[in-house]
Amino acid sequence: MDKLVQIILIFFIIQSGFTQQDIIIVSSSVDSTEIKVGQQFKYSIKAESDNINQIVFPENFQFSPFEVADEFAIDTVFFKGKKSLNKSFKLTNFDEGSFVIKPQQILFNGKKYLTDSILIDVRTIKVDTVSKKFFDIKEIILNNEQRIPFSKYLLSFLILLLGLLAIYVLFKKFKNHKFDKSIYKTPFENAIDELVELENESFKNQEDYKLFYSKLTQIAKNYLERDIEISASESTSSQLIDKIQLLKKSKKINISDELIENFKNVLSNSDLVKFAKFSPKDGVAYDDNKFLKSFIVNTKKSIPNNIEKEKEQKRIAEMKFNQMIKKRKIKYSVVSIITLIISLTFSVIVLFGAPNISSFFILDADKKLLNKDWVTSTYTDKNLKLDSPDVLFRSNDSSLNKLTYSTKNNSLEINLITQPLNENSDPINDLINNFKERNYINVITKNEEYKTDDGDQGIKIFGSFDDNNKNEKKDYSTILFVIEKLSIKLEIIHKRQNKDLQLVTDRIINSIKFIKK
Repeated sequence: MDKLVQIILIFFIIQSGFTQQDIIIVSSSVDSTEIKVGQQFKYSIKAESDNINQIVFPENFQFSPFEVADEFAIDTVFFKGKKSLNKSFKLTNFDEGSFVIKPQQILFNGKKYLTDSILIDVRTIKVDTVSKKFFDIKEIILNNEQRIPFSKYLLSFLILLLGLLAIYVLFKKFKNHKFDKSIYKTPFENAIDELVELENESFKNQEDYKLFYSKLTQIAKNYLERDIEISASESTSSQLIDKIQLLKKSKKINISDELIENFKNVLSNSDLVKFAKFSPKDGVAYDDNKFLKSFIVNTKKSIPNNIEKEKEQKRIAEMKFNQMIKKRKIKYSVVSIITLIISLTFSVIVLFGAPNISSFFILDADKKLLNKDWVTSTYTDKNLKLDSPDVLFRSNDSSLNKLTYSTKNNSLEINLITQPLNENSDPINDLINNFKERNYINVITKNEEYKTDDGDQGIKIFGSFDDNNKNEKKDYSTILFVIEKLSIKLEIIHKRQNKDLQLVTDRIINSIKFIKK
């Protein structure tokens, strides 16, 4: 019993040792969460485990929009029986705003572990514009990275050329295609044309005769089946003659006995050649061809009311032939258009990259905002007049005196907010805090004085941020007026680096005017 207890205790001790080795604690820290523009701060990652040999740091860390000023080697620390690996960096940022250090990935025993994200506020430095010496702005010169390499133009041209070449080959193939005009002809016309072709046959041996007579009898049977409507293909020669005799007796056809006898001789010669390996005398095969042609011509003439039937057959044949040509034209056109679209698409991708291709093939709804009829309205009790793509409506948020407008695709949002002025507030900090509450991160702010055409002064705050709710990058412009202890804020938000929406924004801002009573 004591031995059993000892074994169980040893098992739990070993199991506990393995469990502790499989535990890792990953953390991150900074020496400051608020810095000035260009100031460096320390960012550290700590991975704590009894099995530090299984900890793997990535080769490349992702700190954007921060820049790495310095990187330190991995430090191994042993403290109070615990082991840890520490990795440190010196980071900085040259834009004002609030930015997030994204979670960093650590591997342990093949599993991924992430650090927490950390928010860093970057503040501007007051600049002495009096004692500092400034110089004129130099002309902007495009660097090589901004130019499209000649090789891309060449490759794009070759892709387009291959597409056009493929279309040309398809066109030639369609133009040179030989349509089976036999479906366009009546049974009689087909039979006569085929017999004329047989007149050019030559005979060198018995096999040539066999092939000739096989074609000859098949022409006759095809005609009789299609025009006279008797089952000829499966009939023997004697059965076929009997059926023709019956048709004559029933007066469905009116041909002479001599003509029937000649046709019978042709069938007899055909059977001898095909089954008895008989080789007829010179000229007999050609004579049989003439006899069969005479039989078909006279049979055609003897069919009562055959003219109307032939016209109907010809009409149906013409319709089928035209449908066949039309289908082939449609097929060629569709394939050509698809080929052209594919070659154009790949040419544009080579030149400009896949993300920009939509502007070539998709009608941009944002461009319509510039061309549509805008409305001019007056808002607030201070008579703020402005132009906008549509009227601003009151927001559902009852806590704010807010008017709003947004496009269907949410690419543009306009907010007009009126509220009592807080004299102790800082407009820029208030805007950043408001953006944080709306889950906007990596906020970049710039500001300048704003003045309407009538001389009313305000503040323009503009920049960009990342919308964490929709995972989108956006630009914003905010115009702030203070009138009689009242704050009036016009906020315009749109997709980042969208030229059309920036023109919309500029047009709205330039239209601002306070109507004086």
